[in-house]
Amino acid sequence: MTTWQPTRGDQKKFLKDVAANPGKTYYSIRESVQPWDSSNVYREIVFKPSRLWVGTWGHHGAEGVLSLYGPITDVQPAAKQARPLFGTGGAQFPPDPSKAVPAQAPAPKRRLLARR
Repeated sequence: MTTWQPTRGDQKKFLKDVAANPGKTYYSIRESVQPWDSSNVYREIVFKPSRLWVGTWGHHGAEGVLSLYGPITDVQPAAKQARPLFGTGGAQFPPDPSKAVPAQAPAPKRRLLARR
């Protein structure tokens, strides 16, 4: 398990690792703060080879990914530690129709006369 921090020294090591292992999956852990739950989520990052940079993920280069989403690790976090950012949300409940407010028709607009 290796973890790279967004520092100059770790950036050089991270770029070497990305260049040596194309297609390797990296993980970034962040805290997701929501009104109903605050929990840690992780994002999977897979770099594509590029002619201009060491590797790209979307429109970010490897350097930008480390500075924006760091610290980055190469081991998937355990389920107790974090959940996937874009994973399934668990149990979902449909809205209760008895608590819904019925829609009201809008009031008719008054037609204004043009001035001369």
